[in-house]
Amino acid sequence: MAAPMQTVTDFIALWEQPDGFARAVERFFTPSTVWENHGLLTTTGMDEAMDFYRQFSAQTGMAAMKIDMLAIAESGSKVLTERIDWILDAKGAVVVKVPVMGVFEIAHGRIAAWRDYFDTAALAAGG
Repeated sequence: MAAPMQTVTDFIALWEQPDGFARAVERFFTPSTVWENHGLLTTTGMDEAMDFYRQFSAQTGMAAMKIDMLAIAESGSKVLTERIDWILDAKGAVVVKVPVMGVFEIAHGRIAAWRDYFDTAALAAGG
């Protein structure tokens, strides 16, 4: 079984591939994974996470993502990330740049909980 940091690294790496976020959720979430986007909403399980992802994509025009991992640290089963999440449209142009701090809790090689912290006002204003 992969170390928690490797699980998170593999999860995030999938986001940049076509349909990668959906595949990442299928591979790394559990039926009870809690994903908190502080200031926006909280989902539980794969279906709610994908519903939110589809709605967010439609509202922002997101067709792809690029992730810059600025820092990552592991402490026991928790992994902390500092990232820049680039939301891209179908032509690859930046829709919004989102600086994010994330906390992932890993259990049995899967994500049990994921909390992202970011400036929701900047997100609403387009980064």
